[in-house]
Amino acid sequence: MEIIPVIDVMGGKAVHARGDERADYPLLKSILTQSYHPIGVIKDLLDYHPFSTIYIADLDAIMLGERNCDFYSELSQTFPEINFYLDAGVTDKASWQSLAVNSNIYPVIGSETLVDISCLQDLDVQKKSILSLDFKYGEFLGDKNLLASPNIWPEQLIAMSLDCVGAQQGPDLTLLEALKRKSTSDIIAAGGVRSEQDLMLLEQKGIKRALVASALHDGRIDKQILNTI
Repeated sequence: MEIIPVIDVMGGKAVHARGDERADYPLLKSILTQSYHPIGVIKDLLDYHPFSTIYIADLDAIMLGERNCDFYSELSQTFPEINFYLDAGVTDKASWQSLAVNSNIYPVIGSETLVDISCLQDLDVQKKSILSLDFKYGEFLGDKNLLASPNIWPEQLIAMSLDCVGAQQGPDLTLLEALKRKSTSDIIAAGGVRSEQDLMLLEQKGIKRALVASALHDGRIDKQILNTI
């Protein structure tokens, strides 16, 4: 099982995602770092464990369309050995391209912001993208034609349960199982992971990667677990 740490960024600072009310997210509180600056948080995370992939959600880009390309370049240049999965509110091929110019940044295409689903048929987009199928209270966020077209999904797929984020309810196994039946894509669980037991359960369901935030920052998933999974 691979753990992919999540850093949510809003107003240039790392925040603590809890549920779907993004505008109300407080500043990050973590036993792993005293920093609110995303670069500082990443440095402390890497000092704690040699993660190879980190997920960044730029909430200003997702909510307001305000992309910070200077920040993305800084991420890429400061940590050239890290693969970043970056959700910055991709809407179409042009907005995807503005992120993909950085060699170690892999744009996350969120269904809730994607307007032109035809861009997923582009070979370049297919090769360097992660599609996030976003759900809130069981409802799909985005163009329903996308959900009905697994043939255009890229090889990497995030099953994002926004209402499970920070809610301490466990992963949405029903959603994960439904997507596994529908697609051969490599599915990444997002939202709800609380413990080693949750990770073991995901692995039993054939899920080999998970996005994790709260359980890392409050110590429920610690270095010993990271070194053994």
